[in-house]
Amino acid sequence: MKHSLNRLDDISRRELITRLARTCLGVSLVPPPGLARALETSAPKFASHVIYLYMRGGMSHIDTFDTKPDAPDGHQGPVRTIKTKADDLQFSGYFPMLAEHAKKIAVVRSMHHTQGAHEPGVYKVLTGFEMSASVRHPTLGSWVARQVTQSHGTLPPYIRLAGLAGHPGSGFMDARYAPVPVLDAAKGLEHTQLQNGDSMTNLRKRSGLAEKLNSDFLNRYPMADVKAHADVYADAIKLMTSKDLEAFDITQEKNRTLEEYGGDYFGQGLLLARRLVERGTKFVEIELGGWDTHEDNFAKVEYNASRVDYGVSTLLADLEARGLLESTLVVLTTEFGRTPKIEKTGRGHHPIAFSSFIAGGGVKGGQAYGKTDETGTHVVENPVTVLDFHATIGALLGIPAQETISGGGGSFSIYGGTGAKRGVPIAALI
Repeated sequence: MKHSLNRLDDISRRELITRLARTCLGVSLVPPPGLARALETSAPKFASHVIYLYMRGGMSHIDTFDTKPDAPDGHQGPVRTIKTKADDLQFSGYFPMLAEHAKKIAVVRSMHHTQGAHEPGVYKVLTGFEMSASVRHPTLGSWVARQVTQSHGTLPPYIRLAGLAGHPGSGFMDARYAPVPVLDAAKGLEHTQLQNGDSMTNLRKRSGLAEKLNSDFLNRYPMADVKAHADVYADAIKLMTSKDLEAFDITQEKNRTLEEYGGDYFGQGLLLARRLVERGTKFVEIELGGWDTHEDNFAKVEYNASRVDYGVSTLLADLEARGLLESTLVVLTTEFGRTPKIEKTGRGHHPIAFSSFIAGGGVKGGQAYGKTDETGTHVVENPVTVLDFHATIGALLGIPAQETISGGGGSFSIYGGTGAKRGVPIAALI
């Protein structure tokens, strides 16, 4: 990068910008004007960690980050709209604490796709692709993990604070890039302690014997998948004997910090996520269920939103105080929105318009990108696909689009690949 900047006499400014866009942001042609101006102003500064908050069930967009106070009766319901610290950004009244952090947050109000059932909707948002009988695609977290595996320390690069049932995992990538599950943040990474009467000496003897027994098999079948499983086992042993294992123990935090994050599993998960990225983990995924509000929508949304409001506000403040916010992207998303028109006491599935947000990590906060109509039913301005959203995250992380891998009968990257239109980074957020 520095070498290129020193050769301004040899190449034009326009060519330099185009090269930077191609190399760092995965743009194949001349970047959009907003992105070009950003590159002209300064060299890109990339984030290095992601805390990915997944709202399972379908978070209602008009009850959270895309309120419609002027919609006809039977749409907005009792939800208030409140101002935030960002002049042009409003939230629902369920987020008074996040409203204080609005300048750090960029809300994308024009997310959309076509998958209206939970399983294909979850798959679509986590991978960027539609479910297929012939291909299992990697999740966003696996793409990030793949960028750092060669240089990461003893902590896994991708950790998921939830189970793995129905999760796409690393897809056609090998096992090194799969998420490591933590079922309970308060218990940390379980089954890492030695059994009673065992010792590290015995553990090393057993692992050494297993390595010798496996060596002949690895020599006979030198395939990537076989080696990857052996590497995963070796990494597990390395972690068990490392001081980094303490990162999973949130009880080491001060009582005041534990209280600030709250005693529920979501708050504890956010605290664990901060501890993990602080020690080098690249992608931490936290799931919060309960957003499938076909009945009793407003009570359920208010309860879940209060947990998000309190916990995520605490996380953003904590990351900022520790100097980690500029290097950490905090992403909040869901599989789809909910129908703007109230159905009895609930809302149905609505994939054609929903909201997500990105905070920290160099994103241009304090703004809403995209727009839905007066009822929140249709996207009417700056539509954003899931791959566009992933491409934006990839650009903020500095993941080059040209670094593709072959799998499932095609060539893929975090920006898309075979069977889908490639995602384009949202220039206004970078």
